[in-house]
Amino acid sequence: MRRIISLIIVILSLATPVHAEQESVFDNYADMRQTLDSKMMNRDIVDVMRAFGASDEMTSEELTSLEKRVRDLFPVNFENVDVLTVNDMGNGWRQELYVYWSGLSYLYAYVLMHDQGHRTIAVHFQFNTDFDKLKSHF
Repeated sequence: MRRIISLIIVILSLATPVHAEQESVFDNYADMRQTLDSKMMNRDIVDVMRAFGASDEMTSEELTSLEKRVRDLFPVNFENVDVLTVNDMGNGWRQELYVYWSGLSYLYAYVLMHDQGHRTIAVHFQFNTDFDKLKSHF
């Protein structure tokens, strides 16, 4: 179990650059949150990685394997979500740390975003089972 979590940590620590494609581009903050929350709560890891531009560094097989490992670690969909930390950095830049949970099972997600007025860009996305790995961004 510890090896699986360590492997997930390594894979998810990869940087997620924004591309000229529509990955990571949302109409607004509410659209970004709706996408993030619905996919994370349903443990749709392949979809969330693609929506937030984090899939380009992994093959389809690696993404599918990652989703399976997450579903094995968290066998039921998450029932709750909260924003744990917000850092408004000014000029449309913001970072947020979220927690998704059911019972005593917790999964954390981090998004660095840029609100450009007419759209919101998720510039960097990570998720992890280890709170400290993502809290260190703040």
